[in-house]
Amino acid sequence: MGANLSTERLARLTALGFDVASCRAALDACDGDVDRAERLLREQARGARVGQGVELFGMHINSILREQRPWSEFFERFLWPEHPRERLLTNLVYYRGNYLVLVFAIILIAVLLLPKLFFTAALMCMTFTCAILLGDTPIPHVGPLELQQRLAVACIPAAWLLQTSGCVGLLAQLASVCFGLVLSHATFRARSLSSRWRFLHEQFKASE
Repeated sequence: MGANLSTERLARLTALGFDVASCRAALDACDGDVDRAERLLREQARGARVGQGVELFGMHINSILREQRPWSEFFERFLWPEHPRERLLTNLVYYRGNYLVLVFAIILIAVLLLPKLFFTAALMCMTFTCAILLGDTPIPHVGPLELQQRLAVACIPAAWLLQTSGCVGLLAQLASVCFGLVLSHATFRARSLSSRWRFLHEQFKASE
């Protein structure tokens, strides 16, 4: 009887698309409770997807950083634009690696010079990290929450930290500085043949 029940539980979990080894491990971890095992397996699957998403995001950022142009070229020649839209779009594509480094450097300097901003950012990161690591841990009178629900709940203390710390204005100023510098450079940096070719290549790829 017990073997048949165990087989039924295993069949229910494998029917959801999980492999046999993972189902057995989940059932062992949950003392044979198939409902808890199912939640655990789903949570592990979501965690794997989050990890893959983070990895893909990191690879995308790395690919952009590899496209950095020499900084001597970045600051080489500035002219009043005759065709602002074309120049803006071209430079945003061609110098995006440099813009990413520039924005990160500005944010890093601001965080280091403003301890309040640093501690607020650290506490917000800890809040979302705890929400991710909470996993299948049940909350009293509520039960276990899915990852999206935990992140949504974590937004409440994060928003409270941001508001009470008085960093909203600082973040707005920081965003304005970053946006203004990137926009100014992309508008007034004269286009080169390489940047024009790169922009045409990106347009061709997007149209495929």
